[in-house]
Amino acid sequence: MRLYVSEFGADVFSTDGLVLFCKVCEVKVAADKKYTVQQHITRDKHLRGIQKRNEQTTSLTQPMYSEYGNSNFNLDLCRAFLSANIQLHKLSHPILRNFLENYTNKTIPDSSTLRKNYVNKCYEETMNKIRTYASGKKIWISIDETSDAAGRYVANAIIGTLEIDHPGKTFLLNSECLEKANHGTIARFFDKSLLLLWPDGVKRENVLLFVTDAAPYMVKAAGSLKLLYANMEHVTCLAHALHRVSEEIRKYFPLVDEFISNMKKVFLKAPSRTLIFKTFAPNIPLPPNPVITSIVFITSFIAGKISSSPIVCGLPDSAISREMLYEARNPSSSCFDVVENILINVGSFKNFFSSA
Repeated sequence: MRLYVSEFGADVFSTDGLVLFCKVCEVKVAADKKYTVQQHITRDKHLRGIQKRNEQTTSLTQPMYSEYGNSNFNLDLCRAFLSANIQLHKLSHPILRNFLENYTNKTIPDSSTLRKNYVNKCYEETMNKIRTYASGKKIWISIDETSDAAGRYVANAIIGTLEIDHPGKTFLLNSECLEKANHGTIARFFDKSLLLLWPDGVKRENVLLFVTDAAPYMVKAAGSLKLLYANMEHVTCLAHALHRVSEEIRKYFPLVDEFISNMKKVFLKAPSRTLIFKTFAPNIPLPPNPVITSIVFITSFIAGKISSSPIVCGLPDSAISREMLYEARNPSSSCFDVVENILINVGSFKNFFSSA
């Protein structure tokens, strides 16, 4: 390798006897055969770097390398892109690449170079910051599982510190694809995530809270983990609890459920009806999209705007909803009684949440 350095120049290559490093491109070069070195120095990227260095009128101090393949500029560039949530392949865009090269006087690395040599370093830096912040503190952890576009099971672990006088910081600790979603894989993912936080040994006594949804396999996983984490309490998500309560309420009011469904059918994929409604009632917004957890408040909205329902009933091709809407407008109808009874309870719901 030292023969290559003496042949092509010490200003182009350097070596420690094990690795041949190109100072112009700031990358490692395969030196098993001479033609691979010759092929590297004929590439456009290398030639542009030589030309740019020759065109500089002021001498620039070459960066110091603690090890071959480690550039402070490349590391800072990778860190900046990842912190700003900019995809690394954007560096391949010619306009962005030329802009950075012109104003930094640096050779911009390929995205593959950053992925191979610098992404892991940024990851280790971030993990060390999380470990330092959470050191000696009590924490909570939340795990949720979802499916991606390819149908894979992806689990995410989020942790946060439990502070006395102010809210603690929250961090995404781990994200991993699971073979399948069950209590066993969730329990293993739980331990593996905490091992990333405490690589020298999991501090089980510092885990005080485990937050998940109310899925049966999550509850079962939490039950088995509590045998190892004695101080940990398991809490299911309040939104899922509210969803189940709303589903139960929905069973007792089928007529209201049908009423809301028919209101949705009137405007769903019907821009002409929406235009007519806005023309005759410009000051009244359209009903919100039906959500199970807000069925009471949607009913309140629709009933509050019931004076405009003749417009809806008079829209073309709305026979599928006309009968139900007419019944809802009729004060003597059973649907009107149900809506009225629900509206009476809206105040109770508001008082409950405001006093909680």
